[in-house]
Amino acid sequence: MQRPTMPPNWRPVLLQGRGEGRQDRDDRLYRAAALSLATDEEIAACPPDLTWFDLRTDEERARDRARCLPHGWRIVPFPLVGTDAAFDQHAAVGSVREIAAGRATWGSLYCTAITAGLASFAAALQALAGLPGPVVITCQGGRDRTGMLVALLLCLIGAPREEVVADYLQTNVDYLETRRRQPSNGLAVEPDLTCRASDVEEMLDLLEKFGGAHAYLGRALPSDEVTTIAHTLRPRLLT
Repeated sequence: MQRPTMPPNWRPVLLQGRGEGRQDRDDRLYRAAALSLATDEEIAACPPDLTWFDLRTDEERARDRARCLPHGWRIVPFPLVGTDAAFDQHAAVGSVREIAAGRATWGSLYCTAITAGLASFAAALQALAGLPGPVVITCQGGRDRTGMLVALLLCLIGAPREEVVADYLQTNVDYLETRRRQPSNGLAVEPDLTCRASDVEEMLDLLEKFGGAHAYLGRALPSDEVTTIAHTLRPRLLT
């Protein structure tokens, strides 16, 4: 089966089957792996005037090959790993090594990020809500940082747990091609990057312990601001 002519791990972020009052929109939200992994043909297939909301570190972006962006496109850097971000970059690399060695899970990494990175996740959704036009949420593989932020967003706007899990698992569809295009990460042992329901379920269980996504974000932002973020982003996800 031939893969679609879109950037690796590309797909819309959707709240399934809730088209109440929906109109065709030009400010959809998408998710994908890093722009640097896309071919010129794949870039040409993307929506016009696209904003890439890039969750990678400055160091990661500096390794990208230089390319000219299409007219109207822009990149908005918003690191979720690094100083004053969701969790320390060195700690994250150490966690990945533990996962590769079988001593930890991706779910435990997600829970560490959610626990330590409340302010960063809240600020990311706040920034996302303020971006006009079509926006693609991205990191290196479109799997972990993107997956956590999208899962949190879907929970915030009321998606059922099964839809949040299904969106996370959809990364497996383009897994081989996304991984083939990745630069070397320098790890002696490569971790298994297969998305498993148990990993995102672990994060969702933790959010429930916080009282849900709204209560979790309400620890960093006023409750009415969290409500505004949800109301602003929800129409952009309706099918």
